[in-house]
Amino acid sequence: MRKVFLLAKTLLKGGSALTTKRKSKSAWVLPVVLGISFMVFAFSIIMVTLEIYDALATAGMQHVLLNMAVGATSVVIFFFGIIYVVSTMYHADDIEMLMALPLRAWQILGAKFITLIVYEYIMEAFILLPILVGFAIKAGTGGPYVIYSVLMFAILAVIALAMAAVIVMVVMRFTGIGKNKQAFKFVGGLIAVALAVGLNILVQSGMAALDSNQIAALAAPSSAAVTIGNIFPGTGFGANALVLSNTWAGLGQFALFLLSCAAAAAVFLGVGQLAYFKGVVGVSETSAKRKAISQSDLSRQTKRAAKLAAYTRKEIRLIVRSPIAFMNCVLMNFLWPVIIIAYMFTRGGSFAQVRAVISGMDDALLIAIIVAVCAFVASTTAITSTAISREGKSLYFMKYIPMDMARQLRAKIISGLIFPAAGFILLIAAAIVLGVGVLPALVGLALGLLASAVIAVIGLLIDVARPKRDWVNEQQAIKQNLNVVLHMLCGIGVAAVVALPVILLGMPLGAAIAYIAVALAVGLVLLLRRVQTASVRRIQRMDA
Repeated sequence: MRKVFLLAKTLLKGGSALTTKRKSKSAWVLPVVLGISFMVFAFSIIMVTLEIYDALATAGMQHVLLNMAVGATSVVIFFFGIIYVVSTMYHADDIEMLMALPLRAWQILGAKFITLIVYEYIMEAFILLPILVGFAIKAGTGGPYVIYSVLMFAILAVIALAMAAVIVMVVMRFTGIGKNKQAFKFVGGLIAVALAVGLNILVQSGMAALDSNQIAALAAPSSAAVTIGNIFPGTGFGANALVLSNTWAGLGQFALFLLSCAAAAAVFLGVGQLAYFKGVVGVSETSAKRKAISQSDLSRQTKRAAKLAAYTRKEIRLIVRSPIAFMNCVLMNFLWPVIIIAYMFTRGGSFAQVRAVISGMDDALLIAIIVAVCAFVASTTAITSTAISREGKSLYFMKYIPMDMARQLRAKIISGLIFPAAGFILLIAAAIVLGVGVLPALVGLALGLLASAVIAVIGLLIDVARPKRDWVNEQQAIKQNLNVVLHMLCGIGVAAVVALPVILLGMPLGAAIAYIAVALAVGLVLLLRRVQTASVRRIQRMDA
């Protein structure tokens, strides 16, 4: 076990998202922004928990809240755990090195499992922690509840994660599923996003439907809370220990929970010792189709094209083919309209209320709001704000190809416009469904595309000024890049510049359209001029 903990410590140090070779002066900004965002999110969850507690307390079933929280957390950990187990235990770059060390399979798996448990703390912090705090505030719990809560937070993920790992190891041992890294990352990422959106919709609809007539169903033997407790054996003991924390029965329930976690870990390590090495062999290998190409196909694929169009196609293909870039740069453009519509339809009378509010707005205000929303949505697309960072150590490619730097940067901007434009179509369709007129929606779409161009150029300027090129995998260049956060903040700023004057001054339709169009056009021209000059010079001075 000493080797297990030593290896886990090494893996956590080497793979931590917070460790960098060079400390920058602005390294504190991202943790502060994330900390504030988490506190805002946690506060909202705590307030919802207080409301649900009061609703359950009317029937004397407030304990069901903890069962639901533990069960929901276990479900999320299980589904995301399947993805994490494959990527960490089978697709990680260090697997071949670890297999060459004098370590047994259970020792490698034990160290990897500990790192996954630590990473799952983030998931628990967003789901379970606020509910535990909210329940403590309402129930007036004492010291034992705090102790049980801390210990449960530390080890709750063991049961669900062990179940996910055992399933993955058995499947990988006897099938070839998951050995295609790129395909698995695509499918796994899509499943993760669908699960996150689905859970959000389910929670919203469930909260809207919760009333005194349905509360009793939560404690029924066939309820979701009880069913989840049966699926993840042992988690129910933990929830009961929190409810009975001030009694000796609570101590007994928590002891049973600890035994369940130990048994789950033992089963995981036992199965891993038998199946892991045989399942991981060959995962790092790649295969080729070896398809013969005819002369006509070769001529079509090597046909001469305009430089700008060819480079733009290259950028788009790289974004679409990379699972990390696709999930964070492309898919986000299409999620926002889906989330907005789903939220409206699942929150009871929200849809009718929003339509009533929109019907009372004039067209100038609606257009300003549409453009502001488009500006914000465009800023959540990390295409241009990571355009140079994603080049990494391959920046030399931009310098030696026979194409001037300014044109390459324009191609990167165009690639950052295409996907938001496609997403805006869904956004405008959602606006029309919500009661916005067709003409204001189309005008808002046209001005929204102009705002998207401004946002795209701003993102490129940010990434040129402070690119993150020193990365091991592309995830660090996109998901751990402060430029993405700065880009979103700029998007909020552009949205405010567009909408606030129209709202505060009460501009008529013609004046509002003219103001928005002129402000965005002037800003775009000035920003593009800076790309043509300062950005080109800065990239040429960078070390390839």
